[in-house]
Amino acid sequence: MVKQRADYVSGESEYSREKSNPYEMADYLIDHKINYRGYGPIGFQMSDDILLNQVTEVLLRNPHVDASEININVNAGIVFLTGHVDSRKTKKLAEVSIQGIPGVKDVMNFLTFLPSP
Repeated sequence: MVKQRADYVSGESEYSREKSNPYEMADYLIDHKINYRGYGPIGFQMSDDILLNQVTEVLLRNPHVDASEININVNAGIVFLTGHVDSRKTKKLAEVSIQGIPGVKDVMNFLTFLPSP
């Protein structure tokens, strides 16, 4: 117990004493599967406007999705996709691309595909 208190007071942990090299730190975090991305404080909820901007950004940056015919709506963290894409693969890719965005609770994919002539 005293050791924990000393670590707390000094601001040093077992990890920080052993892993001062940033590459070792990255290895440690990966090996221990430590990933807190997307976790906010208790009760935190991303606003729908911010999520809309993030979803739009992800689709804009995806070189395999033509988002020019996609309409995006966000309600209570649920993303609704409507409109047209050129293939089933593009429809799925659009959905999968935004599922990992922190704050997205679900994706309702109502995209239809119209094959290119």
